[in-house]
Amino acid sequence: MRLIRVSAAAAGLFFLVQTAFAQANPAISNEYSNEEIVRMIKKYKSVHSRDAVPSATLHQKFQADFPKARDVEWESNGEVYEVEFELKSGDCKAYYDAKGNLLMHVQEIYRSELPAVVKNAAENKYPKYKFEDIEKIRRGSEVFYKIEMERKSSDMEVKLLIGDDGAILKESFDY
Repeated sequence: MRLIRVSAAAAGLFFLVQTAFAQANPAISNEYSNEEIVRMIKKYKSVHSRDAVPSATLHQKFQADFPKARDVEWESNGEVYEVEFELKSGDCKAYYDAKGNLLMHVQEIYRSELPAVVKNAAENKYPKYKFEDIEKIRRGSEVFYKIEMERKSSDMEVKLLIGDDGAILKESFDY
């Protein structure tokens, strides 16, 4: 048996990397199907939500999922809680049910963080456009990317929803 010694600095770096990864990718609840989550989020967005104070349990779950969150704002319709907050990497939103199950997480990302298959799908479909805003969305067991691109020579903008496999799921234009 061979023993491997790890320095305290290396162990600390491993912990920081683990913590950063956990913060960026908290576990999405598997209590609901993808379809149920879509219905819950659509219902939340279709009614007037109000500023909310989460229960202690929900607040603790959020803090465990996003320990470095700052500028936190809560809204709810009574069933779903939307939390807007900032991380060092950018703006985020998280959606929880009242029991503290994380339903969906939306995070701003940089172009360099896009999987190659997603970036290539957008660039191949719209070669004369440049990337503007990009969000990574984790909902249920799904991961997809919302990308806004602007035509280089005009104000025309396209909004894409692309699956993590590179499939374009939805597209719309703003003129």
